[in-house]
Amino acid sequence: MNRKTILMSPADSNISNFFEKQFNVIYSECINDYITFEQYHADMQVLNLNGTLFIDSRCLNLRTKLNNLEYDYILCDNIGNKYPENVALNAALVGNKLLCNEKALHHNVKNYCKNNNIDIINVKQGYAKCSAIVIDDNAIITDDESIAKAAIKNQIEVLKIEKGDIHLNNNNVGFIGGASAIIGDTVYFFGDITMHRNADEISEFLCKHNKDLKSVAYSKLIDIGGIVNLD
Repeated sequence: MNRKTILMSPADSNISNFFEKQFNVIYSECINDYITFEQYHADMQVLNLNGTLFIDSRCLNLRTKLNNLEYDYILCDNIGNKYPENVALNAALVGNKLLCNEKALHHNVKNYCKNNNIDIINVKQGYAKCSAIVIDDNAIITDDESIAKAAIKNQIEVLKIEKGDIHLNNNNVGFIGGASAIIGDTVYFFGDITMHRNADEISEFLCKHNKDLKSVAYSKLIDIGGIVNLD
């Protein structure tokens, strides 16, 4: 069986070593223009919409790696350095609905959605991909009120959890989407999910949607910018 190829941050060696044993891992690039704790976040650099990859044009090394592996992609230029201009690719695809801050979304992504029958669902939260775990084509987990309201309005099932219990840096609380990844039928958490205050509800929701759960490390959850599936 061919191993899946994923894109992730190299920031935490314990987490990256775990995934290297199971998947073909490509590491995200350092974008120096971003604040320190976002510089390697994969969900800021690449967006996968049904197999079409959108890549920040500043990721020169990543582009070379993908070229060598014969991946096709669409370059996205002029992405800004500060919020909300920096979240042009930070969007969450749920079935045929794209949850995002529409004003911040890159024009290449907007055009693709228009031409491929993907509905753009506007939310206040610019870090939409960071803020949600997409469980399947009709279910998400999020701690963001604007995402939860927009999803419910559009007939997407939502488990709304509390904020907190996710490490990002000394001054900020991380997001649940950035602290997890879904690969196949398994949701991987970057840390020990039992340390989250809503661990039981999360476990029950995943079971309801026939998803397995795996804690990658035995420490508090850490937001490393999620994982982008490249296959």
